[in-house]
Amino acid sequence: MTGHGEQDLGQRVDRALATITSGPVPAAAIVAWGRAIRRRRRLAGAAAVAGAVAVTAVAVALPGLLFTAVHKKPPAGPLTINKLGPVARDGVIGSGTTGGKPWVVRLAGGPNPVAQATGVPGTSRLGTRPAGSDPAALHAGGSGAFRLLAGPVSPQVAYLTMRLAGGTTYRLSPVAWHGHRYVALVVPWNLQVTQFTAYSQHGELAFAIPFPDPGEFPRVVSWLRPGTPVPAVASATVAHGVDHNGPGFWAVQVQIGPWGTCLQDYGGNFGTWCRPTVSYPPNAITLVMSGPHISERAGITGRAVAYIQLRLRNGKTARLHVLHIGGQGFYALSVLTGPPASWTAYTTTGHPIATGTGTPG
Repeated sequence: MTGHGEQDLGQRVDRALATITSGPVPAAAIVAWGRAIRRRRRLAGAAAVAGAVAVTAVAVALPGLLFTAVHKKPPAGPLTINKLGPVARDGVIGSGTTGGKPWVVRLAGGPNPVAQATGVPGTSRLGTRPAGSDPAALHAGGSGAFRLLAGPVSPQVAYLTMRLAGGTTYRLSPVAWHGHRYVALVVPWNLQVTQFTAYSQHGELAFAIPFPDPGEFPRVVSWLRPGTPVPAVASATVAHGVDHNGPGFWAVQVQIGPWGTCLQDYGGNFGTWCRPTVSYPPNAITLVMSGPHISERAGITGRAVAYIQLRLRNGKTARLHVLHIGGQGFYALSVLTGPPASWTAYTTTGHPIATGTGTPG
């Protein structure tokens, strides 16, 4: 896809992103939660901390603004990418400059390497080739002003291009290392990437519209084949609540679009978990959002799942609502008081179709 085709796709994606709206946010609950915390901390003499809590409550109350603010990032510094030879020397698979500062990316760690660059935290293990039929798998690492982007490409890929919001396009040439081919670069954290495209020697293979993660480098989740219509964008709040024994208010949102499906935690972690948008089995219960340092759990269900009944460890039961949007179901819960002992998924007619122990999924 080149010339007018890429320009038209970019315009369609920009229009799609502009339509994103957040789901209903419980503003009254957030305000009440913030006031309660302030009252308790005033009694304890923590007036200064109470002011900080009020700011936090405002930030949590506006997840839609947090998401769309990605389009108002300050301009990134200039970027240059050097063209290297086809085979890595001393593990170097990328070099160039970002904001006038030189960078070099090296692979280390054997056949399943990590990518490293001076002054930037490294990536996780990259693997040796992308999953399935994807032309590339791009892993992001780093924090602060810069991000390290690296990953393997499939054998049929001759090169990739990276298109920015202003139309500037960079070419990424794979470099071989231990019999596999990789691309890598260091970029400003606020680089507004709108599209990656993979090409073979004969033409375009696939394109990817990255998810514009707030405060982070856009992440590549799904690849689309040439000519594929850009999927519509949809956004909603999956669930929300108040943890009296934890950080307070929490909420989980889902963002579905050309990038795939992304669940976002607006509680204490403010993390993002993404998956390609696929057709799940009707009775599927798939845990997506989890981790040792977050109190929320969230996942995706098949279209037949209407709700999930939880059996708690104290013997009580609770019903977990399933939100259906974009042909998928979504659920979210807090596990600060301990994970459920067991769960059962039901259809709209009350027929059980899946069961398990612990957290659903």
